[in-house]
Amino acid sequence: MKRILSALLAACLALSLAACSGPSSTASSGGSAEAGTSESGEASTEKVTFSAIFLKNEWHGEPDNMDIMTKLEEEANVDVQWQVYNQATWADKKNVMVASGEVPDVFYMNSVNSTDINNYLSDGLFMDLTDLIPQYAPRLNQVLEDMPQFKAICVNPTDGKIYSIGRAAEREVQYTAGLMYINKTWLDQLGLPIPTTTDEFYTTLKAFKEKDPNGNGKADELPFIFHFNPNNPDEGYTYQSLFGAFGYVDPISNYGAHFVRDMETNELIFVAEQEGYKDAISFYGKMVQEGLWDAEGFTTQDTSVMTAKGNNEEMIVGSFIAFDSTFIVPADRLDDYVILPPLVGPEGHQMWMYHGGSNGNVNGTQFAMTTSAKGKEEGIMRWLDAHFDPETSIELFLGPVGVTLERTESGMLDYVDTPEGMTYSEFRYGNCPVHVPCVIKAEDWGKTIQVMDEDINKLSIAKEYYEPYQTQSSLFLLPNEEESDYFVKEGTDIRDYVNQMQVTWLTKGGIEEEWDTYLQQLQTLGIDKYKQTIQGILDRMDGE
Repeated sequence: MKRILSALLAACLALSLAACSGPSSTASSGGSAEAGTSESGEASTEKVTFSAIFLKNEWHGEPDNMDIMTKLEEEANVDVQWQVYNQATWADKKNVMVASGEVPDVFYMNSVNSTDINNYLSDGLFMDLTDLIPQYAPRLNQVLEDMPQFKAICVNPTDGKIYSIGRAAEREVQYTAGLMYINKTWLDQLGLPIPTTTDEFYTTLKAFKEKDPNGNGKADELPFIFHFNPNNPDEGYTYQSLFGAFGYVDPISNYGAHFVRDMETNELIFVAEQEGYKDAISFYGKMVQEGLWDAEGFTTQDTSVMTAKGNNEEMIVGSFIAFDSTFIVPADRLDDYVILPPLVGPEGHQMWMYHGGSNGNVNGTQFAMTTSAKGKEEGIMRWLDAHFDPETSIELFLGPVGVTLERTESGMLDYVDTPEGMTYSEFRYGNCPVHVPCVIKAEDWGKTIQVMDEDINKLSIAKEYYEPYQTQSSLFLLPNEEESDYFVKEGTDIRDYVNQMQVTWLTKGGIEEEWDTYLQQLQTLGIDKYKQTIQGILDRMDGE
């Protein structure tokens, strides 16, 4: 595993990667004073007002109420006018915003992606940061020099310039996909063992549904819950690793969706045309159609619905996949659930996804400045640079010292106990944005900041239960302008078609009868060019 991790980093495979009717605040397009250089040549530090997007998930607090965001504004002498949107519904709103030309000064928190950057290069929507960074952002400039894998995700492969800044919170845990949990209390109640095969899994879920394991006399049990909204997928909470029992895991990341790399042979495989993929959908579709999988997982905007079910007053969840169980069930139920190792399929396959597309959390387009910010560059770059103070980076990712963190006698930062009645995610995200430009290097964990409990727990689980079966990896891709344009047009049609058919077949059946027609449609949509494009990007990146 470490050998593969090192190879990925050496190849600079970086960058993988809530409803609201509109922004919660209206931004001012102009600053209270222009920033720049005075006639004497000295840099100006006058306060600058600018607008920025803030994307909330189900746990986030308001940015104006976060101490760490206030700290950034005070240090940089700026006033940020936040436009707050729901992360789950942002994509459509972004398209309308860009089409209208009414864009903010700063796109923040992955509110645009590398495809957006490339698509609007010729339109001049995004400001070139290449020369602004050494001029106004010395801390960021040093990080780019010190971390080539971070620089790789910031440099645009089309022209070698920098239009966006990512996040480098290096965490080994990000390479492990979601973990599978099953209700051991219910298994014991029904006298059932932990299932080890796909057939046993089916039998177990059927018993959960039909035999009232929570003992309340109601048919309210949900044997398996997940989250897979094709328009807003989250690989930490979906079922794609379960496909490995039939020969191929099925990544759903934006770039390289439904492609895997064999980690031994390096072979590129398009999963969604393999017989094993068809067999997986046919088998698990039976579970969905019999009510053993909670079909609401296909329509929910985010994971908050899963969490609500896990926290239901009466225990109703039989099994689930999540980044960690603490994100789904309350503390007093954690002992009710145990890890379910990768299931063995009918042909003896036993696989789990290696999330190579994460690049260990060195990823994203967390910051991009638009040309609407012309005249305010210095102030905005001061604000961006403040993110890269080492302690500030930690506070942006984990919460402020004195609120969610505390300094120990040794000087190391540690975690404040989560308040009663609140999950750690609510406590953390309520006080910091998390998904923003910052840098926490691998060596900082356990030295400057204690390793997160959830990371220790997940790494331990991954090593014991999943690492031997992580033989197929999701992809990390850095497309150039031409490739990005292709993905937005033809590539999007293919990805959307595959996702649509997957959900249709799982919920309604019909894959056996429609498979040949589906394969023909993939050819019509240009699957060969799609595969050639993916392979071309990988070949270029492997050669760098």
